[in-house]
Amino acid sequence: MPAIVLCILSGAYSLEMLRQLPPAALFWPAVILSIGSLCVRRLRIAGACLCGFTCMWFAAQDHLDDRLDPLWQNQSLTIDVYIVDFPVYSSGTLRFVAAPVGRPELPDQLRLTWFQPDDLPQVGQLWQLQVKLRRPHGYANPHGFDYAGWLFRKGIGATGYVLEDGDNRRSLATPVNAIARVRGHFVARVAALLPDDDAAAVLMAIGVGARHKITREQWDRYAATGTSHLMAISGLHIGLAAGSMFLLSWILLAPFCSRRNIRDLAAMIAIIAAGAYALVSGMAVPAQRAFLMALVVAAALAMRRRISAGAMLGLSALLIFLWDPLAILVPGFKLSFSAVGILIIYAQQHIRAAAFGSWQIGGTLITHTRRLVYLQFALLAGLFPLTALIFDRVAIAAPLVNLLALPIFNFVTVPLCLFGMLLDGPLQVAGDAFLRWAYATIRLVLMLVDIVAERPALRFAVPALSGVMALVAALPLLHIVLPPAWPGRRLAWIAIVVVLLYKPPAPPPGCLDYAVLDVGQGLAVLLRTSEHVLLFDTGPAFRSGSNTAELVIKPYLQSLGIERLDKMIVSHADQDHAGGVTALLRSFAIDQVLVGEQVARSQSSQTQCAAGYRWVWDEISFAILHPRNSSAWEGNNRSCVLLVSVGPHNILLTGDIESPVEKLLVHAAVLQPVDIVLVPHHGSGTSSSRQFIAALQPSLAVVSAGFGNRWGMPRTEVVGRWEQAGASVLNTATAGAISQRICHSGGAGPVRRSRVDSLKYWHDNVR
Repeated sequence: MPAIVLCILSGAYSLEMLRQLPPAALFWPAVILSIGSLCVRRLRIAGACLCGFTCMWFAAQDHLDDRLDPLWQNQSLTIDVYIVDFPVYSSGTLRFVAAPVGRPELPDQLRLTWFQPDDLPQVGQLWQLQVKLRRPHGYANPHGFDYAGWLFRKGIGATGYVLEDGDNRRSLATPVNAIARVRGHFVARVAALLPDDDAAAVLMAIGVGARHKITREQWDRYAATGTSHLMAISGLHIGLAAGSMFLLSWILLAPFCSRRNIRDLAAMIAIIAAGAYALVSGMAVPAQRAFLMALVVAAALAMRRRISAGAMLGLSALLIFLWDPLAILVPGFKLSFSAVGILIIYAQQHIRAAAFGSWQIGGTLITHTRRLVYLQFALLAGLFPLTALIFDRVAIAAPLVNLLALPIFNFVTVPLCLFGMLLDGPLQVAGDAFLRWAYATIRLVLMLVDIVAERPALRFAVPALSGVMALVAALPLLHIVLPPAWPGRRLAWIAIVVVLLYKPPAPPPGCLDYAVLDVGQGLAVLLRTSEHVLLFDTGPAFRSGSNTAELVIKPYLQSLGIERLDKMIVSHADQDHAGGVTALLRSFAIDQVLVGEQVARSQSSQTQCAAGYRWVWDEISFAILHPRNSSAWEGNNRSCVLLVSVGPHNILLTGDIESPVEKLLVHAAVLQPVDIVLVPHHGSGTSSSRQFIAALQPSLAVVSAGFGNRWGMPRTEVVGRWEQAGASVLNTATAGAISQRICHSGGAGPVRRSRVDSLKYWHDNVR
């Protein structure tokens, strides 16, 4: 069974590598071929792979067909929607997932943003909203977060926003949804009972899977300490609920039933309890896995059959895949099943048990503690490749933190929370006491988490790994799968040290790597020589409080192994160029900050850009061309203009200058032909004058603009002027991040477009 399931999942995962789905005409032949292969013993493995591929193909096509029809794009629509999950409210902005009611022409699920809402919708409510929608689209950067892929895996077919002046109101005809009411009641109860702090947010999460109160900063702390799995309902929580109900039912039924009947009845009650808890939790993948494993165990007990732990795990994975094929693409699926698989292998190899559940309860306290420590380090080794590749970070302190936190959470906090949930109504006073005790234990654990999270030496950002380094990252798995007596088995731990110390190579001397990052309607350009790094502009900040420095720039720098910046130039103070200054100063050491105009949000020392300022890094020349007299300019026209020279090759970064500054630069004779130019002011009609373009004669003009931005940038006539001058025009909105290596002697390498290089079948709007 496990081998067949692995083949099915391997076939399903192979679809993820495709840039586009196969032609629809091949679907039914593939189905017939897969079924036929399964019937032939010698072809069963190939048939299982093809079966997984076709199942995933069908599900993927179904999700793509559910996307917003372009006919409805950016149209003002008045729709009734059902609030699917707990809305997230931050900095005056509400984000939530909603399902349209009575509108079959729209996708099944929408992700909406509502700025400054008059009222806060709650899960399970029905609302009438006036919205504008668009097809899923996200930033595209090297090693960046694939927002479009995330929406695809979540089954969200459109994003959009609620019109602030629209007719938005709650409908009185709210549908009855018992699960939503239970979840909403518990959240309201905790909010009324306890302070609005981190511990209360975690209590909501482990109670009913409501994670909307956990902030990004909190998630960063939990990820840094390897405790993120504690902050949501995991498989172990479901297992505890099932096990507790099994024991309680056994005790209560013992006086009335025979031993054989007690086992069956107790198993049935335990399954009902586990299913109810999983439903209330939101049925995330770890909860699905635990519930299905419990269901398999109960079925085996009822049929008087023995089943191995590996078979239980494989059957659970198969059932989840058949129910929702795209669920296997979620990181939680990979981590949850990998963790349980590691525990099973470790139990078989090192504790000599047929399954983890048959672990003998014998020996001293020291023996049990040693086993738990070994298990935690086994999980660190086994999950190291996944956490390094998926999250680009590793929490070295995770085994020790979890060794202390897991017993408290699993055997104290979760049972107290469950009792608090069950004791409601007439018994609410007692239930509230249990919830307060659970809250107190969470605060105790979070104190430990905060202590560890404040020590940067205990957490590591993992840069982008090459193919060879990815294989090295997988070597710790040998510590799990090899027998304990295998010589040199523990040397696999050296691989972890090698990966954590690895730094991607910088460009050689005399070469420059540049990357115009995709930050939407804003600008961020990274310039890197063999020994130095410069960031030109920091991307926009948003009304919601987030910014592209955290979302795009910081992950990109970490993927390159960059921990400090030699210079950061902020062309001017507009939020689409200076929005990430504070976040970057908080996260990186920056030697010098140059500004076109003072950035009010920054408390760092700022040096005014001044024409004539020059420096040389590693055979690469840099020169500020504007402003010469900063007091004579303001706003866009005070932008720093930077010329970078790599031997005979030149790059011009222009900020948001407009035609008056362009004219000044032309008349001052400081311009020279360039290879690459950053189109001024995102391609607005106030810039890119003909004389400016004629003076530059570029071969490549790069526009940094947001997809479908309301200003219509870049303007069609502006793009036409650059193209008439012989330049190729690339727009980050459709090409993604644009990067290239330029060298003194070797010339310019190929221009890379992230949206093309990382193209998957769920992406669109690519050029």
